[in-house]
Amino acid sequence: MIINMHSHLIHRDMWSDKFWDITLDAYSKSYKIPKEALMKTMMPEIANANADALVKAMEKAGIDKALTMGVDWGMSVVGEAKWSVEEFNKWVADQVAEYPGTLYALCAVDPRRGEKAVNLLEKSVTEWGMKGLKFHPTAGYYPDDQKYFPLYEKCVELNVPLYSHTAVTITAPMESKFADPIYLDSVAAKFPDLKIVMVHFGSITWPYKCHEIMGIRPNVYAEISGYQAQAVGTPKRMLEFLRGVFDTPGLGTSIVDKIMWGTDWPLLELILTDEKWVDWVKNIPEKAQEYGMRFKQREIKKILGLNAEKFLKL
Repeated sequence: MIINMHSHLIHRDMWSDKFWDITLDAYSKSYKIPKEALMKTMMPEIANANADALVKAMEKAGIDKALTMGVDWGMSVVGEAKWSVEEFNKWVADQVAEYPGTLYALCAVDPRRGEKAVNLLEKSVTEWGMKGLKFHPTAGYYPDDQKYFPLYEKCVELNVPLYSHTAVTITAPMESKFADPIYLDSVAAKFPDLKIVMVHFGSITWPYKCHEIMGIRPNVYAEISGYQAQAVGTPKRMLEFLRGVFDTPGLGTSIVDKIMWGTDWPLLELILTDEKWVDWVKNIPEKAQEYGMRFKQREIKKILGLNAEKFLKL
């Protein structure tokens, strides 16, 4: 079984005009594609990334199940969108409900919304069937702020995990410093019963920090969406890192049992399609032999689905 632990459902109205404008500027500069061309090609595809489109992409790539979510940018410098945070999360929940047993969702909310965030999380889980809480700290907050502890207490009460972005790659004017995984370590230490997933496994900048945190915190996990760029650009480095992670003993739980696979669909399709990303990971044992490393098929199966299946209690 192949499970995508990180994908997005996106609607034009869930993010502000300012967000869309700076995002298109960033893509234009990164990929050297005129903004006007992106408006005609990429924009319609991303801004209409609904459940139907996600499932179609999954079927093409051979993905069996997917965890999906929105992002709450409303309290960041880009401002509130046409839809409220409750409206876009309800839209995500309704989309997922069209594919029971195939799609699952997270509640995305900025913890600075205070009691409103706590209430929305409870409603999302108990009424809409969502599976956990999603943070994107680059919106402008440090996850270990004591003001957010009631939200973590609610997660523990509801027995749902926290997923939080840990990567430098973020479009200005959002700031990456808030996504440093060290702040999640503080949360993990204070809330040992709260399961935490480090989204993007620290990417290029923080993978070893994430690795060390996972080794000492039994309640911390990771998923490797975003590693598509390393798979394409620095495959040897990526394989060496994964081999080292798998070989490092953890406290209580083996680290190889805590790493899951994801794609960040549809946001990284220009780097590597989901179909090619699945194939790349499936073929790790063969690729690794070129660099004198060995991976077991069982390890790959754990990454691609077994660990996620157990984590999501499917």
